[in-house]
Amino acid sequence: MRNLDIKLENSRLIYRSKLTIPSHINFGLELELDKVDYDEVRELVRREVNGSFDVKVDKSLTNGQNAEIVTPVLRNNKQTWILLKRLGELLERLNPDYNLCSFQVNFDGSLLPRIEDRARFLKLYAMYEDIIYRFSLGEDSEFRDSIETYAYPIILMLKGINHHSDRSIVDMFSNHKRYGICFKDKNDLIEFRSPNMSSNPVMWQNYVTAFYYLVELAASKKYDMKKVDEYIDHFYKSYILENYALEKRDKAEEFCDLIFKKSDDQISFMHQYLKK
Repeated sequence: MRNLDIKLENSRLIYRSKLTIPSHINFGLELELDKVDYDEVRELVRREVNGSFDVKVDKSLTNGQNAEIVTPVLRNNKQTWILLKRLGELLERLNPDYNLCSFQVNFDGSLLPRIEDRARFLKLYAMYEDIIYRFSLGEDSEFRDSIETYAYPIILMLKGINHHSDRSIVDMFSNHKRYGICFKDKNDLIEFRSPNMSSNPVMWQNYVTAFYYLVELAASKKYDMKKVDEYIDHFYKSYILENYALEKRDKAEEFCDLIFKKSDDQISFMHQYLKK
């Protein structure tokens, strides 16, 4: 812990030209903006970022005053991160209201090809969901107002069906909008829906990195599934969101040791998790 403290004190979050995830991995981002002029956002994204970025209306946000930016399929290369840095700078200028908004990361479902892979992934996610949610607050200290409708934790629902069939578990978290993680049959996607939105592309890089390595770990099966099941079976917390906002440093370090291969990724995660 002392060594980690020294590294945190002597480093800071920076925007990277390329991440440590494999360069062939496909991913996409969805960014919700509220209380903005849709036509202005669409034109500025086309002109200043890239014409292949789609801008849609989000029906869950303020009627007539919102936009959802959907990236094309991206890969981990310098050009991708140049474009996303431009997008972050544009959002800073636009200064949207994020009180009801989320940031989403999508990965190709082929990373978890079998039903049993997806069920195991959901359980692993649930075990560290409290760590993931505090990390996903980004620069904020509180969860957005609409989290109970559009990005609610899965742990309590999963606890009730933990020993059902893998198919039943996966179906429960497919094609919905309520939970923070789901599988989308259309285009076969794994969708991470963060509790909060941020204009900071450094946060976006951290999300992509952490979520990818969590999926990779689940597919590898290099973790103790018995321990995961026991955690879910014995989970009990009232005021779950308040609990998830609390700092749990030891568990966060355990999570980092489990999913990351590079110390720089661990440090970036802990900076964001501890908000240092």
